[in-house]
Parts: sequence; structure tokens; C-alpha cells
Amino acid sequence: MKYWKVTQEWPGQMAFIVAGGPSVLDVNLELLRGRNVIAINSSVYAVPWAQFLYFGDYRWFAEPNNRATVASFTGRIITTSKLVRDRNVLICRRVNPPGLAVERDSLTQHWTSLTAATNLATHLVGSGGTIIWLGADGCYRADGRTHHHEPHPWVRKNGCFDKQYADLITIVPSLQKLNIAAFNASPGTAWGEIGRAHV
Repeated sequence: MKYWKVTQEWPGQMAFIVAGGPSVLDVNLELLRGRNVIAINSSVYAVPWAQFLYFGDYRWFAEPNNRATVASFTGRIITTSKLVRDRNVLICRRVNPPGLAVERDSLTQHWTSLTAATNLATHLVGSGGTIIWLGADGCYRADGRTHHHEPHPWVRKNGCFDKQYADLITIVPSLQKLNIAAFNASPGTAWGEIGRAHV
């Protein structure tokens, strides 16, 4: 399989990643129009004008509504799933943590698509760039809400946030080495220390 290579299209700039956490409901996403934006799976419904859509889970792509959205998305669609057979979807090599992949055809992902989306952003902004997370909550709302969009049809397993955190914390040294600042700007996040650890 020939993997797609990410080019440095946003050198030294700021990139925003919109993840699925319910805190996105407290953010005015209209302020991101015209900025560099990467949407993670169903977050594309909140920011359909994003330049990039990333999904790592084939189950998301297999849902009919999501597949229709992918077909109409005007930006570029990236995945690390080898199960996808769609000429409009660009496939990168999937690499397991720890750390971020430096090869431009590779993205790190295991327990969360946020590591891969962050890796995509590092390739795009390069040294001196900045990455901002939105919807990276690491927890549910007090009212039990799990996402800012419709919940996924599959059951989220116990301990999922701990597993995601364990992957995410490993990318901190990579960001430091790449001279990329990253901040978790998700209101009420349980993962704020990840953003503060390397700036």
C-alpha cells in the first residue's frame, strides 16, 4: 500500500483540533472560520468547513450518515484504517505510541484519534507552530453527556479515558523536541496538565 505523505502546509502557524468532548458546546466555533482546523470524526458536523477531517476507527466510516458526510466534505479526509476503500480518503501509516511519528506518511494512534490528529497537525505546522485542542475533555459532563455531537453507536469501555491519557502523555517529549507548543483549551478538561507540560 502506498501511504499519503503530509506536507508542511501551515509552517509556523496555529492549528486547531476539534475533538468530540461535550465542552465544545461552550465554545463559539464560528471564531475558527478562516483558521487552520482539523476535525476528528463526528466533529465535522460542527465544523464542516474544516480543512481536514481525520478518523481512525473504521466503524465511524461504516455508518451510512458518516459515509455520506465524507462524500460531501470539501477538505481532505485522512485515516490510518487500512479497511477503508474510498479514493477520496487518504491513508497514512498507523504507528503505535509512545511519541509522535516523524515520518510524514505516518501518524501515531492506539487508544485515541487525538494523538493521530495532533501528529497530523505537527506535520502541517512544523517547528515553531502551535496546536490548540478543543473538545479534549477526558471526562463526561455532570449531566452524563459524552460528546458534543450524537454519541457513537458502540459502547465506550470502562477506563477508556485512562488509556487515552496514557497515550497522550507520551507525545509531550515529541512536541518538545519538535519545538511545537500545544495547549488544551477545552473548558473543564481533566487533561489540562498535558497542555501545560511542554510549553
